[in-house]
Amino acid sequence: MEELMSFLQTYSEILTGAAIIVMGLLLMLFLMGILRQIKRLNKSLGSITANMQAYFKVILQDEEPAPEEPVKVQEATNSESGESEENLVEQKLTEQEQEEVFNAVLQEYFS
Repeated sequence: MEELMSFLQTYSEILTGAAIIVMGLLLMLFLMGILRQIKRLNKSLGSITANMQAYFKVILQDEEPAPEEPVKVQEATNSESGESEENLVEQKLTEQEQEEVFNAVLQEYFS
């Protein structure tokens, strides 16, 4: 025990410096790990925001070309012939199916 105490008293300054250096190295390792995780999260967040922007662009593009007046004019001209009404109904059904598929794909991708 006396040998240990004399060793500590003799080399206390060196041991203190070494302990500080070791603690500093450990802190640097922890910080490097944290920075890597932050970079991964930032990359993931960037891809998510890009996907969300693309999704909103698609939604806005789908909503924009739907002015009310031209649709009414088309309905008036289409009401004259029964075949064109059937075509409109088929087109609306296919659009709804495509929208459902698109939404399902987006939900699968974002979940």
